[in-house]
Amino acid sequence: MGRRKVELKRIEDKSSRQVTFSKRRSGLFKKAHQLAVLCDLELVLNVFSGNGRPYEFSSGNSLSKILERYLAHLESEKIVGGDDHIAEVRPIWILFHDFFFYFCLSVLLYVILFVQFAVCQFFLG
Repeated sequence: MGRRKVELKRIEDKSSRQVTFSKRRSGLFKKAHQLAVLCDLELVLNVFSGNGRPYEFSSGNSLSKILERYLAHLESEKIVGGDDHIAEVRPIWILFHDFFFYFCLSVLLYVILFVQFAVCQFFLG
């Protein structure tokens, strides 16, 4: 008995969508770990749920050390590559800034929701 082909469309049922996300996130992180071990890689993988909750996988070093190394590599590429090479590097840098912005925004949202929940619990008992 083989697997059936999954039609790629949004899952309408919220509960089924959450279960699928959880299982596929676990599978994705497992594959990332395997790739990091087999190929001796330093790997960072960030995933945001539909609710905006961040999940991360980092192999070996901490996430911040790998990102610092990545940014240092970008800076060295700008210096070595000249002006023509900067145009190729810039989109990756912009994506990193967008990711960081949305990550900070999602953290701020969770803080606001937590404070709101705590205030409601305090006043409503």
